[in-house]
Amino acid sequence: QGSYQQYLAARELKKQSWRFHKKYMTWFQRHEEPKVTTDEYEQGTYVYFDWETGWCTRIKQDFRFEYSFLEDTLQ
Repeated sequence: QGSYQQYLAARELKKQSWRFHKKYMTWFQRHEEPKVTTDEYEQGTYVYFDWETGWCTRIKQDFRFEYSFLEDTLQ
């Protein structure tokens, strides 16, 4: 379960326009404006936290971020 420290970290990331992806369980941020935007998703280049291989940021090009996987609440 989420600790208070995790809540504070998530709140700070959201202030800096990071978004949590529930399917991939990591944080994404737009690297540039999306190339495609619909009611269901947006597609473009994103920066994300790669926590599995060293907790670093990486670039994902042509990524489709489906809004159904967007965590939009802080708990």
